[in-house]
Amino acid sequence: MPQDSIRDSIERKARRAIFEHALFRVENALILAGAILLAYFLPNPVPALLPWWSWWTWIVLGLLAVTAIVVSALTDQGEREKAVERLFQEEYSIGDIRDKVLKEKLKRAEEYHQQIKAAGAAQRDGVLKDRLKRTTGDIYDWIGHMVRLARRLDAYRNDPIILNDREALKVSIPNLQHRLTEDGDGRVLEQVETTLNDQQRLQNNISELDNRMQRADLQLDSSLASLGTVYSQLLLIGSKDVDGGQAERLQADISDEVNSLQDVVESINEIYDYQTFGPGK
Repeated sequence: MPQDSIRDSIERKARRAIFEHALFRVENALILAGAILLAYFLPNPVPALLPWWSWWTWIVLGLLAVTAIVVSALTDQGEREKAVERLFQEEYSIGDIRDKVLKEKLKRAEEYHQQIKAAGAAQRDGVLKDRLKRTTGDIYDWIGHMVRLARRLDAYRNDPIILNDREALKVSIPNLQHRLTEDGDGRVLEQVETTLNDQQRLQNNISELDNRMQRADLQLDSSLASLGTVYSQLLLIGSKDVDGGQAERLQADISDEVNSLQDVVESINEIYDYQTFGPGK
């Protein structure tokens, strides 16, 4: 089964949140309470005109009113977009990222996100606008993967074990190499050589991790620049009449970038236990 996109996951949570809020709002409680009171104290308000009216009619009307409120909330596109935006900002918050440079990159990415949404909303109503709206909706996945990648970089850069090992190895490896040049007990020298080999392997592993994280950081820079390109393309689309082909190419570019970011995040997950020191997912 294919994994849900970030946007799909957030929208599903938004629908559930809107449904729960609409169902348990105070107005609904008042409507149902009123219906129950009327059913008890005024089971038939006008028997002569409404002989078929019964106490349960009030209950049905109350339930219908509550249903109408819930359906209205669920079908309100504006409310759904607000809920999606609120939940996205909560789940992919950058507040606990400690690295200032990473945080600034994500702030700039979110600025592009808002500008891209505004540019899409400014398009003239029609098929092209609807297509662009679906296309720019994928930017949620783009920004979400950038946040996930930045969280892993931030966790790695502040990982106390990695920081301590990196500094300790700068001292211990030269010391062990020096001890191998000295005369001494053969068994001691053998143990020194074994320890040296182990520490050199650890140093190589940390070096490989450093290289992988540097490439991931460069991917963030590239993704940020690509967001700027998407924004400029949207402005160009909005400045002239175009067919759907340009929108389709833009959507393909966005999908490629999202997939590339997801691949980088998953590759880091395979080699570094981010959850040990990371603040989230």
